[in-house]
Amino acid sequence: MDCLGVIGYGQMGSMLVNGFLTSGVLQIDEVVVSSKSKRSLDACAAAWPGIGIAATNAELARRCRTVIIAVRPQEIMTVLREIVPVMDGDEHIVSLAAGVGLADLEAAFTGSVTRVVPTVTSAVGQGTTLICHGRQIGMNDALRVEGIFSSIGDVVLVEEDELPAATLLSSCGPGLLAAIIEELAGATARASGLSPDQTLVLATGMVTATAAYLRETGEAPSDLIRRVATGGGITEVGVQELRQRLPGVFDEVFAAMLERHDAMGE
Repeated sequence: MDCLGVIGYGQMGSMLVNGFLTSGVLQIDEVVVSSKSKRSLDACAAAWPGIGIAATNAELARRCRTVIIAVRPQEIMTVLREIVPVMDGDEHIVSLAAGVGLADLEAAFTGSVTRVVPTVTSAVGQGTTLICHGRQIGMNDALRVEGIFSSIGDVVLVEEDELPAATLLSSCGPGLLAAIIEELAGATARASGLSPDQTLVLATGMVTATAAYLRETGEAPSDLIRRVATGGGITEVGVQELRQRLPGVFDEVFAAMLERHDAMGE
């Protein structure tokens, strides 16, 4: 009953299992996985010999005290109907489903409930996982889940009403930043004789180094800008252009994304 179960072994479920086991925060005999896809279960068993494989979601729920549900949002209520009848009530359900609120989860299960929003960059032990605990959460359950997810990156606790905007930044953000990297690389290629492959390497390396610099030095972005953008210089011209145009662009982007987020949650 002290095992951690992961229902769903798709992109997110497999990333979590790989991260937890690779980091050493959990041992192979502490993890149980279930999936409706036999191919996924076979892949899991091949990748992690000795890992627990449950034939059904209900079997997993009987064997585990902490249950992470990593299925599509439209499938989570079906999963809850399968597992809640076989649970004692002192288990801890952790949902990754976007748009499925704590009220819905707590209506289905009266024990400890937590919403978690990981990020794709957790696959390399980087990025921020958002955690939002329900009303019935106990301290031990909260600390256990926070500790497990901190093995694959940073953890930030948020209130549920803060979750949509925070998700856009931490979870959707890597996709937005990847698009910006592509555009920076494309603009450099169009303005030079460099190939798109070369400029993509330059842009990716620049973004990685800049993030590392800010994290390690503790400087604010404005401090870095002052270091690089000397008065009347090249960087200052570029920064001024961005300052004029980007706030409106990003406000529109976030408004559109929040509208879609709200629509998906209806």
